[in-house]
Amino acid sequence: MRISLLNLISTPVPVLNTIGLNLRVGLSSEDPTVVGHIPETYTAYLSIYSPEGLLLDRLLLGSIPPERRRFFDISAITHALVPALDHLSVVHRIPTKLLAQVSSVEDEIELPTVPEYPLFRSVVEYSYPGGGNGSVIYETPPGLNASTSSSNTLTFTCQTLLSASVNTFVVLTNYSVNPSYSGVANYHFALHSLSGERVVTDNVTIGPFAIRILDLAHIIPREVVQREMDPQDGLSTFTFVGYSEDASIVLFAVNAAPDLGAVAVEHTHPPQSYIIPSDPSYQRRAKTEAQIQWKSILGQQIGADNRGNE
Repeated sequence: MRISLLNLISTPVPVLNTIGLNLRVGLSSEDPTVVGHIPETYTAYLSIYSPEGLLLDRLLLGSIPPERRRFFDISAITHALVPALDHLSVVHRIPTKLLAQVSSVEDEIELPTVPEYPLFRSVVEYSYPGGGNGSVIYETPPGLNASTSSSNTLTFTCQTLLSASVNTFVVLTNYSVNPSYSGVANYHFALHSLSGERVVTDNVTIGPFAIRILDLAHIIPREVVQREMDPQDGLSTFTFVGYSEDASIVLFAVNAAPDLGAVAVEHTHPPQSYIIPSDPSYQRRAKTEAQIQWKSILGQQIGADNRGNE
């Protein structure tokens, strides 16, 4: 079976230049499951994409000895190519012993079976210069957007906070393990107040191998933020729901307080991953039914907004 070395263990990492955040990525050579892989050396690479989704360069980051961990300063590397705009980079981890069997890291390799690396996640860390850092761990889901016919998204998060010092950015990433991927994702979303009132309904597009940042301070009307402010802590809190029928979108929320030098990061799992017992057929059915309902709800709201603007 022929497989891509770059897709064995990879993590798409948005570079958030317009927010002013630095990015580091922590990689480990340890097997989180303890029993799946013997200790060995891994080699790390970085793929850098332009804001438009074009591959600009692929660089060697370095090696990770057995049973060790390393952090790599991604911003220091990518700023030379994309100094100011937001864009996508991808970190790849490859068992060094496999590299000896190919002439280029881009080559495919013939193996009896596809090796599995469950829970080989990356620590994705953002920080303001001189400030604290916020991090989250995740990895590329298996077969991410390899086939657009089965790729879709349904997301929920309550990690949306606004105040005089705090803003929330929802980061959307449209990445694929297929280097020929060309799918443009249409992403529909809505924000609700804690009372359940829908305060925003909108949609955006994300090109292939690109990212999109939703700046909630500019999306939610200022008068709504003021109305929802808690008198004790000064925070206005909202819930977020979004879906795409075109692609699986990697999404996380960044709560940023630049004046304090503080940042927190959280990602959202697909809602079907929380369904217990773990029945795959029921998970798929529940997600499909929820997508249909949200499409109907948001579609009705968009239609009402359009009629109100006529």
